[in-house]
Amino acid sequence: MKMPESVYVLAVYDRQYRVFRKLLGSSLVSNVANPILFLFAFGFGMGSFIDTMSGMSYLTFVVAGMIGYSAAFAASFETSIGAFTRYFLQKNWDAILSTPVTLAELMMGEILWASVKALFSAICVLIVGWLWGGVPTSFEPLIALPIVFLGAICFSCAGLVATAYAKGYEFFSYFFTFWVTPMFVFCGVFFDIGRFPDVIQYFAWFFPMTHLVAAIRPLTAGTEVGVTAILLHTGYIIAFSVAAFWIAHRKLRQRLYD
Repeated sequence: MKMPESVYVLAVYDRQYRVFRKLLGSSLVSNVANPILFLFAFGFGMGSFIDTMSGMSYLTFVVAGMIGYSAAFAASFETSIGAFTRYFLQKNWDAILSTPVTLAELMMGEILWASVKALFSAICVLIVGWLWGGVPTSFEPLIALPIVFLGAICFSCAGLVATAYAKGYEFFSYFFTFWVTPMFVFCGVFFDIGRFPDVIQYFAWFFPMTHLVAAIRPLTAGTEVGVTAILLHTGYIIAFSVAAFWIAHRKLRQRLYD
């Protein structure tokens, strides 16, 4: 596999952006409004019954979780169902790969677009959380954004793994049921994972969502930041991304060329 050229990666990204502009309304509803509704429902609804969680207000606790989940959902959807549609139904990938663009460059363009889209969703949640008093007025929450972007890359790579193995849209029921949904309920989005049985905690730490939320929560909450812990969580996210990209690339190469 030759070294990818950034111009081709950006060309794929630009193609996705141009399509996004035509579908702006529906994209904003699913990627921005949906997580904000969850933030409101749990932050204020559950927050009326739960005063604190892990030493902070429940709203502050949930903000970090919803930032992570909004990025995960947007990135996962874009590189799973969205990418599969472009690859399998619309045959856009076949057209792109008939040009000098390589498979790796195509994948990187897909990942870049999905990650930027996911980061935008996360920023919207962060802003709303700040307006509602769940995020302190300081510089630390902004430091969380590069980590969120790395997390979005990770979720995008995982979505491409699903696309690589999918033979139809029905396959994504497995992806969302056994990958996306567990990240929503077991990975520290709404509750401290320490409240779960040990076996669930071990299970939760496999998912990059747990590491993403653990890395950004001290930053968005304005609590004491453990630099070593953040680096370890970020390292896991990067390692998972590399492994997922390699698996997706290998399988897609087999399906497209063998």
